[in-house]
Amino acid sequence: MAFVTVPTAGQYGLVVDQAAQELPVNAWSRVRNMRFRGGKSERVGGHASIFTAPSVTPYFVYPYQTQTKRYWVHAGTAAVYVDDGTSRSNITGTAPTGTSSDRWTGAVLNGVLLINNGVDSPMYWGGTGTLAAMPGWNATWKCGSIGAYKVYSVAWGITKSGTYYPHMVKWSHAADPGSVPSSWDETDETKDAGEQDLAETTDLAVDQLPLGDANILYKERSMYAMRYIGGTQIFEFRRIPGSYGMLAKGCAAVTPKGHVVLANGDIVLHDGVSEPQSLITDRLKNWLFSTQIDSASYQKCFVVSNPSKAEVWICYPEVGETTCTQALIWNWDTNTWGLRDLPNVTHAASGVIDYSVSGSWSADTETWAEDSTLWNQDEYTPADSRLLMASTAPGIYMADAGSSFAGTSVTAVLERTGLAFDEPERLKLIRRLMPRFESTTGATLYITFGASMDAETAPTWGDRIPYVVGSTIKADGFANGRFLAIRIESEGGPRWAMKSYTADIVPGSLF
Repeated sequence: MAFVTVPTAGQYGLVVDQAAQELPVNAWSRVRNMRFRGGKSERVGGHASIFTAPSVTPYFVYPYQTQTKRYWVHAGTAAVYVDDGTSRSNITGTAPTGTSSDRWTGAVLNGVLLINNGVDSPMYWGGTGTLAAMPGWNATWKCGSIGAYKVYSVAWGITKSGTYYPHMVKWSHAADPGSVPSSWDETDETKDAGEQDLAETTDLAVDQLPLGDANILYKERSMYAMRYIGGTQIFEFRRIPGSYGMLAKGCAAVTPKGHVVLANGDIVLHDGVSEPQSLITDRLKNWLFSTQIDSASYQKCFVVSNPSKAEVWICYPEVGETTCTQALIWNWDTNTWGLRDLPNVTHAASGVIDYSVSGSWSADTETWAEDSTLWNQDEYTPADSRLLMASTAPGIYMADAGSSFAGTSVTAVLERTGLAFDEPERLKLIRRLMPRFESTTGATLYITFGASMDAETAPTWGDRIPYVVGSTIKADGFANGRFLAIRIESEGGPRWAMKSYTADIVPGSLF
């Protein structure tokens, strides 16, 4: 057993629901601010303030582009702004009347931005002036979600003159390029507008998101595919197999493999045709829903894609919190899960940012000691999609920017307990670790050894051993027991990744 090499240290990522002693050697039982990709365990990037501080606490952020500018829209409870990185404009028009609990939804139809807070009439903005009420929309109507599908606007979860229709989907007349729909009147036979109740299931409408050639309508415990067929019927609706729905508005994201959805009690992946498949069963399901998400604030959860990293972030309030303070990170290329701290985030979206904003010297807030980027260089191309997060700070942050969390040092933890190396009945001594890190020369990490005599007992940990990248070759320590444990930590400093490690283990007696 003397030297045991553990390759591809990020192969399995974070697994909490199974007993640690039953996991493969390259799975991790606890992490903080770590992602897993390319077979590596990697400390997450930081986040940096972008634009000037918002005038309101933002509860919604969304990209919008015209022929000449790339805007980011952010909405508070009573005002809406757009920012192009150079200037900010108030586009509110008639002030919204919602609260922080009234979740915004939005989409772009034919180059026109549609947004809705669920308590006021849907609004639109075409790049000039202020937000305006949707044409042809009855002022006594409300909808839970507004979306765009092909050349139609789709409203889901309808209220008419104070009466709620929880299974109703309405669609507009076809919109001309560069314009919004002219009619929502389902009784006008000269228009395509219509409505239909999807009442096969009794659960309530939640939200919607296009997927390929369909628009997926999510209810609490079911989902329906809406497809254009033309003719007098315009659309057909088909229930997707299974009993999964959406936990709260905004809890789905598009990936190359389909929609990833935070459902009631699971996180699932589906292609709009087949029954959804769980992504966290036997890995994180019990841990997430039993111990992590605050039950009183579950409607603040949301899901967002981070395409540049091939990731989906499941953002949620931890127990006792009212805004999102943690994100589970799923990599769709490697099917691994990581975990990241969030700065009281209310919403997030991915989109293209003007390079002069994202790549400027002033946007780089790292110290010389921590900054691992090249002079006047950005790790993304100008066309890359970037992830922006709205926070109660109030602030808008760009994710994976630099090495700190807006100037605050990042604490990262990579821990594995229950290491038996296929001999749970044998005593064993770990006396050194030889990790293979990728980081800036001089970066300091800390390695700790632990051990326990049985699988049910938490390990007893030894002292932290400093490891300096570029000069330290091995970490010498001591831990003796049937089940060994390893912890690797960093406190601030540049980003780092571990490719593999070799442990020096001396076998002892049986029982």
